[in-house]
Amino acid sequence: MQHIIKPVMSKLNLELILIYCFFSFIQCQAGTNTDESKPTVVLNNTIKDNKSKTTRLEYCLIGKWFIPHAADINITFNKDKTFVFNDFNIRTEEMEVLHGIFESNGNKLILEYGNKPQQTFRFEKGKGADDNYYITKDKNYYFLKGD
Repeated sequence: MQHIIKPVMSKLNLELILIYCFFSFIQCQAGTNTDESKPTVVLNNTIKDNKSKTTRLEYCLIGKWFIPHAADINITFNKDKTFVFNDFNIRTEEMEVLHGIFESNGNKLILEYGNKPQQTFRFEKGKGADDNYYITKDKNYYFLKGD
């Protein structure tokens, strides 16, 4: 009797381990957004919600971005497609806080302000082994994600 129970228990343990591994794998592949008004689930390279499809790039955009060695200049992008841009105004030689909405179109990131012309940046993943994302205006003016 004990010879029969041991293989059955061993097979049961193996099945439980496989089920645990399967659910762990699914957890790693899917991230969840805890926003109570619009629950979203991230699967592979897209985010799906009830109103619109948000790309993986837009999902990566959410958070705080800064200019290396000039962290006072930074942009925070929010889930509701608004942003806060702490910028340095060259004309007044003072910091200013700008607010607006953003949209992405391919690798273009468009910042729309209520009281000034819109700005267009590029939003791209690094090349080769570089897994970072960058917001760039030109070669010498770029932002890195800080969180």
